[in-house]
Amino acid sequence: MQTLEPAVQARRLSAEEFCLLARREASSLYRPRSEVMRMLTVGQAFGICGPRAEPLAAMIELPLAADVEAAAALRQMLGRQGLGRGSVLGPPVGDRALLPELLQAALRAVGRHGGQVWAVLEADADAEELLPIYLEAGLALRAIRPLNGLAPCWLFVQVPRACRADPVWVPLSDRPRLAALLGRGWSAVDSETTAQGTALALSLV
Repeated sequence: MQTLEPAVQARRLSAEEFCLLARREASSLYRPRSEVMRMLTVGQAFGICGPRAEPLAAMIELPLAADVEAAAALRQMLGRQGLGRGSVLGPPVGDRALLPELLQAALRAVGRHGGQVWAVLEADADAEELLPIYLEAGLALRAIRPLNGLAPCWLFVQVPRACRADPVWVPLSDRPRLAALLGRGWSAVDSETTAQGTALALSLV
């Protein structure tokens, strides 16, 4: 009789498990290793694991008030809005195909903490493919900017779906118009793939 192996499952990872996944990544947010260890001291790592409990994908969750470079840079950008409670999800590491499950697990966990939830995704070659997954998870693209000298990042914030009304569609390739709308307080809440490429739906939320 064939025995089926259990499906992938989410769990909290140890610092060693996360570092083993992150060492194969080029993310500047996870360099140097000493900064990663500081993140893991004040935050925690969520992971998606295979049938033998081996970590396959992960991301770090930080308190918005954490004394680490990424959280401090986000607070500086937010100004007075960054003074309250909140959480920051770092970029994913490991198998990108598991990002939907990873985001679902991380958002469910940090939702119990209260406060606003932010997510950071570096604007690298993979970012455009991952963008729709973040939007489908209930996050809205709020800004595109470097964080305190780090690589340019896409900054997402969790918003209620009921707030997403009367969108304006903008091609992702039209960066000047996209930047102008984001700078005026609009957020990208949805995406679609057209013959001309990816288009984003922006709303005032």
